[in-house]
Amino acid sequence: MSQWDDRYNEHAIHASIDNLTERLEDDALVSEDLNVIEIIDRIIQAKSYAEICLQNLIPALVNHAHLNKANSYITSITSETNSYMSNKNIGHLNNTSAHIDNLMAQLNALPITKPAITEQSFTKSLIAFKSLTEKSFAELKKSKDEMLESVNIITDDSMEQKSKLEELVSEIDRHEQNIQESLDSFKERFDASETTYSEKLEATTNEFDNKYQAFSENINEKLTENVETNEENVDAVLNDHKEKYSEQLEQQKTDAQLVLDALEAKKLEASNLLQIIGNIGITGNYQNIANNEKKAADNWRKIALGLMIGMVLIIGITIFISAADGFDWKLALFRVGAAFVLAVPAAYAAKESAKHRSLENHNRRSELELASLDPFLEKLPKETRDKVKEELTKKFFGLNSTEPKTEDPVSNEAIFDLLKTAIGKK
Repeated sequence: MSQWDDRYNEHAIHASIDNLTERLEDDALVSEDLNVIEIIDRIIQAKSYAEICLQNLIPALVNHAHLNKANSYITSITSETNSYMSNKNIGHLNNTSAHIDNLMAQLNALPITKPAITEQSFTKSLIAFKSLTEKSFAELKKSKDEMLESVNIITDDSMEQKSKLEELVSEIDRHEQNIQESLDSFKERFDASETTYSEKLEATTNEFDNKYQAFSENINEKLTENVETNEENVDAVLNDHKEKYSEQLEQQKTDAQLVLDALEAKKLEASNLLQIIGNIGITGNYQNIANNEKKAADNWRKIALGLMIGMVLIIGITIFISAADGFDWKLALFRVGAAFVLAVPAAYAAKESAKHRSLENHNRRSELELASLDPFLEKLPKETRDKVKEELTKKFFGLNSTEPKTEDPVSNEAIFDLLKTAIGKK
């Protein structure tokens, strides 16, 4: 064979036509829709025409570009057919119309010997269409038979349900009749029971009224006798209760006076205690100030001590370096001067520490004097105590100062002198 024959025989279009033929023989293409039947018939006729063209093709004159395009359109038709078989969307079959038109253009462009259309080829096409139509009508008949069978089954079920419904209606009627009979019987028994109980209730009520009338008359007679008998006893009892009430009232007055006297004593004690607590509150402020001044003095003392230790260390290191490396009086003088620079803040810190320590001592002394004032005055008479406090108030005002006073503090001797003066004036 020639190279043109080999190239034509090995072309992929033959496999594509065989694949399309296999797809068209699938039962999934059988349908009741006439539109689907017509499109499937058109695909079959296009496939048959392609086979006839390839059979009458002149291999040596073939332009394989047309053959390749025809193969791609046959592949597209097969793909759309497969898509329709998977989801039954007729849109895929409609898409094959354009591919068939393009396929016909490519097939007509091939060098084909033009045989006359014979009666045999026309009959073959009719037979294929008849086969497809018979399959479709067979499916329609099968669906019709299944539908008829379903209708018969539903009819039988409906008749059975109708029979059951009639039986149920009859049963309901029987139950309704039984219920009505039971209600009539119950009403008769209820009327009889109501008459019986009404008669018994009336008889019991009359009997109770008679007994109650007799009991009331008996009680009234006994009450009349008891009232006449107990009038004298009631007067005696009332007099006795009056005497006991008078004695109890006098006793309660006496107890109330004792309670009032005790409350006055407690009031005096509370007043003294409140005064002592007030003094403690006043002295507590001096104590807090003294504690704060102590903390400040301790901090400044630590700062001064640290600066002095630093100064000593610098001087000692300078002397050690001078002894080891040789004496350089300029360098030694500079380092010693730098060390003595620390003496200025150290002196300032020591001065601040001394000032805060002085304020601490001043507030401690004021706290002690105020705390000891009430114990000195506690045993004195009230008038003397008030005069002494009046004199001491002039000295105590202005003690809470940030600077200690130059005048002498209020000492124990001064307090004794004031006491003597107050007692002498009395």
